[in-house]
Amino acid sequence: MKNLNQNLPSPCYVCEEELLEKNLKLLKYIQDEAEVTILLALKGFALRSTFDICKKYLKGCCASGLNEARLAYNEFGGEVHTYSPAFKPNEFEDIVKISNHIVFNSFAQFELYKDKTTKSNSLGLRINPYPFKSLNHFTVLVVIIFIAPL
Repeated sequence: MKNLNQNLPSPCYVCEEELLEKNLKLLKYIQDEAEVTILLALKGFALRSTFDICKKYLKGCCASGLNEARLAYNEFGGEVHTYSPAFKPNEFEDIVKISNHIVFNSFAQFELYKDKTTKSNSLGLRINPYPFKSLNHFTVLVVIIFIAPL
């Protein structure tokens, strides 16, 4: 890291912006070449101070509940994809208002909430068909199926 001030408070978060931007450029290249959407997963990286850099390269965020969806909607912009293994009934109306895409964890969850969504939401269903062994560790294959508007 260049010119790292040794008097930084402890603890603190330090982000090397040049390396972040280099990685984001690679993600943008992949996104463009593969014609896919790559999202910032807020559960893994929600460093607000980097959003201005990230949104130059990524199309939006993936949120795991209402608070992350609000952060994505209010601070990042772009698409908001929201997934939760257990949506809270008292928060779902707000999630619907700010999410472009809502992914459900089960058919039961889909049946419970589908009538509370709008035509502006695309709906998906997360399916974990099976775990498979790869490179000496287990990887879980996750498939998300987007459902045509109701």
